[in-house]
Amino acid sequence: MRLKTPVTKDNLKTHFTYGLWKYILLAVLAIGGWSIIYTVTAYRSPQDKRIDLYVQTATTSSEIIDHFIEPIWKETVPEMETVSSVVMIPTGDYSADMQLFTYIAVGEGDIYFLTEESFKNFASQGAFLPLEEMVESGVIAVADVDLTKGYVAMQQYDENDVPISSVRHLYGIPLESFYGFMNEIQLDNRSLYAAVMVRNQNDENVIPFFNALLQAGRGEKAEWLATEGAAE
Repeated sequence: MRLKTPVTKDNLKTHFTYGLWKYILLAVLAIGGWSIIYTVTAYRSPQDKRIDLYVQTATTSSEIIDHFIEPIWKETVPEMETVSSVVMIPTGDYSADMQLFTYIAVGEGDIYFLTEESFKNFASQGAFLPLEEMVESGVIAVADVDLTKGYVAMQQYDENDVPISSVRHLYGIPLESFYGFMNEIQLDNRSLYAAVMVRNQNDENVIPFFNALLQAGRGEKAEWLATEGAAE
């Protein structure tokens, strides 16, 4: 079979001059397709082999947090394959609020550091584990911390979604006195609360890591905070 248009240098030049966009589009689609395939098929540690920390902050990054928590993870729960963080924009922005709602609604994340508004909102709906018994037993060693603000009343409803009663539990640890987080990871935690997702499916590892993380967050009050407090 003879080609009607011989493949010559001039013909190739003309072809690529007018058809180059097709090759560029094909390359983009190929790269995008491969990226989607990789994302879908990439190995993800099972729930009982991973711990995810979600933090509402605008003062630090996942890279800084992950570097901080890695030695805590390796020492406390070395059998975990992955322990990593996700940084979320604080509340006030519609998309940020929707993102947080989606994460919690689908059961993403094991430990949350949330602003007071977000924490109390989701705690009142039963999103977090009650912690008072673990604090009393010393499993979570924060007996010296003022936990008053961490108590929230969870509303209970009947089968018709009518509120019938409420019960107060310690759903979060106020982080305002955990100055180590400010010093080590530049986390402004003065209005943050640490909570454990009720649906984490990995209590035996999440709770020890949660406690170790809190202990690592202890530290001396920064000089600038002492000065700020005196000025007020």
